[in-house]
Amino acid sequence: MPRSLRALSAALLAASAALTATLGLVTAPAASAAPRDEAAGAPGPVVLVGVAGLRWDDVGSLTTPALWELAHDGAVGAVAARSVTTRSCPADGWLAVSAGNRSSDMPADDGTCRALREPGESGQVPGWDDYLTSAAGQSYGAEPGLLGDVLAESGTAALGIGPGAALALAGSDGVPVGDHLRSPSTPTQLREAVRDAEADLVVVDAGQIRDPGHATAPRASAPEPDPSDDGDGATGGDLLGGDLTDGESLPGSESIVEPTRAQQAVTIDQDVDAVLSALRGENATVLLVSLADSGRVALQLAAFTGPRADGDPYAAALLTSGSTRQAGVVQTVDVTPTLLALLGVDAPALPGAEIRPTAGPATGGARMAELVDIQEQASAITRVSGGFSAQLVLAQAALFVAAAIALTRRGRGDRRPLSSVLRVLKVAALALGSAPVASFLAGLVPWWRADRPAAAFWATVLAFTAAVTVLALAGPWRRHVLGPAGVVAGVTVVVLVLDAFTGSHLVVDSPMGAHRIMAARFYGMSNQAFALITAAGVLFAVVVADMLLRAGRRRAALASVVAIGVVLVVADGAPQFGADFGGPPAILVAFAMLAIAVSGRRVSWRVVLAVAAISVAVVLGFAVLDWLRPPADRTHLGRFFATVLDGGLWDVVWRKISANLRILTSWRYLLLVVTGVALTWLVLAGPRARGGRLLGDGSPLAGLQRAYPLLRAAVAATGVALTVGFLINDSGIVVPATGIAVAVPCLVAAAAQWRRDDPDGLNDPGDAPPVPGSAAQPPPQPVPDAR
Repeated sequence: MPRSLRALSAALLAASAALTATLGLVTAPAASAAPRDEAAGAPGPVVLVGVAGLRWDDVGSLTTPALWELAHDGAVGAVAARSVTTRSCPADGWLAVSAGNRSSDMPADDGTCRALREPGESGQVPGWDDYLTSAAGQSYGAEPGLLGDVLAESGTAALGIGPGAALALAGSDGVPVGDHLRSPSTPTQLREAVRDAEADLVVVDAGQIRDPGHATAPRASAPEPDPSDDGDGATGGDLLGGDLTDGESLPGSESIVEPTRAQQAVTIDQDVDAVLSALRGENATVLLVSLADSGRVALQLAAFTGPRADGDPYAAALLTSGSTRQAGVVQTVDVTPTLLALLGVDAPALPGAEIRPTAGPATGGARMAELVDIQEQASAITRVSGGFSAQLVLAQAALFVAAAIALTRRGRGDRRPLSSVLRVLKVAALALGSAPVASFLAGLVPWWRADRPAAAFWATVLAFTAAVTVLALAGPWRRHVLGPAGVVAGVTVVVLVLDAFTGSHLVVDSPMGAHRIMAARFYGMSNQAFALITAAGVLFAVVVADMLLRAGRRRAALASVVAIGVVLVVADGAPQFGADFGGPPAILVAFAMLAIAVSGRRVSWRVVLAVAAISVAVVLGFAVLDWLRPPADRTHLGRFFATVLDGGLWDVVWRKISANLRILTSWRYLLLVVTGVALTWLVLAGPRARGGRLLGDGSPLAGLQRAYPLLRAAVAATGVALTVGFLINDSGIVVPATGIAVAVPCLVAAAAQWRRDDPDGLNDPGDAPPVPGSAAQPPPQPVPDAR
């Protein structure tokens, strides 16, 4: 093995060992914490009150007094009700409780949600075969009936009230375990049913809120209702009557006016008050959770009260879970592990985590205000992110076309009109390269609280974009070809790394980050953020290394590249920070290639294989360390490793492949990738000469490569990293498109400045080659071209 390869491998192994040791020390306290007595359970009965469509902005002191009191006395949170699809139906929410995983009903041709119905004479939940068929065709590995089977095996006494409760408590055969009661027709009857319950777990379906035009509808595949039904089986929010037979409708139903949200919330409040009244003095633990959307996609409501399994109460706090790691935010898939933990029942491996209280504002009003603010931000970002993405892509595509024309135009770059065009091109490129990080910085300003949130968002993004652009153009670095581009890349890296180290507050609910409503990621480094820090990190490392190399400090240049790479790997991959499974291999490969170029060596297959092996070891080390922690404290890295051990690897892989294929043909990302790659080739390779031969020296930009040969290595390293990220992550073509959004504009800015700093036109065809050390040309970098 060559000496350079041994040295590089030793350095990478040492860095990996240091990372593993550091993370082991960080995670050790959590892993060695004294385990809670899982068999103890909550001291009183556990009661789950499930609803659908209930949000925090539905709660008021006069209209919903029971909900208002519960919100002030208990622990509260916002619920991400995302199911398999973006919009969740009531059946999807109850299925999430049943399976402890994302699962959904079979979609209807007309897009309506199924009206839940009580079990008939057979005892089986209506539509159960549809639920099983739908789960089998999905990639989450959901098993409807899991909760019911676990309760039956543990001998836990359960009681379900209402059709949703029947679905949640159904076993794998579709028959609810324990006892089941049909939904009482009045709050008084509900109060009596709960008061008379003799069960460890009581599940109550308290109805649903549906937005206008989103009423649930009966499914033709559902079996006939029980002939003895007296009409009291419809849930409070079933606007069409959940027990209608196929094709049957209410007389005069075409003239029925749907109740308002406020009216439906009042009905739910009455049922919640009935449950709470029945449980006074029982030392019961009550979990009120809105499990599904109302038609419009939004964060839902959760409020817990009563003792936890360890004896501490759910009171005057916010709710959180290990799956979100956000104060005030939980998921529907967290409900099942929470129920089993409260009951003292051993839970199987599940994607969710136990919901726990965490510190929040001191008063109930302040906690509710914070949750409403979270809800508004989560909804507002979904309304502006698509427009931001589309506008950014179109603007960058226009920039790339203009750059291709301006940068390859013959003539002196310091004379008008070309000099003015190049100046505008440079500023525009820096501004567009700053836009991605500006979209994250916009989270520092509560723009969603404005009267016109969309206008406030754009004003905030433009203000931060201008600030970063001015910074890039204002300092002494503006005189260097790579200086302004290096500032934009450096700001991008610093912002995202600091955000990862401080809790990912900017990544969450940003246009290019993780959206809480989508429930794909609630913390750490999003796939787009990974692409940005990778592309910007490579460019920033090139600028730093170039400066040190020109000062004759090759070892320092190599050390700077390794140091930047290690910081990015930790920020992106460590479970405490970025918790990104697919990012570290790509970053390690990119910075290994760049380090070899800085050292003056060439890349060989042995080096690539060594780096790949080390990358796999680092990623597995992150996952294993996270897996060693208690289940409630694991991030998705540890849960993924547990899934692999349980044989669920293929489901995860197939889900990622499917997601990549769905996004592959998205026009906005495909356009950015194609135009960005074409422009990069044009800048680095140059146009074809008159003889048809591809001749870099025939391009006005040929001198840029000779003066800064690390640019070619940077482009190669970035391309490899984004390709690896494209293959490993589940965002598909979004990953390379996002990296291009910062890397190519920075390259354009450097190329435009290079043309303007060429006053003698030495790069025109036929002229003598540039003289090293001349005033018009920076001294060539003492590094051979790396391939």
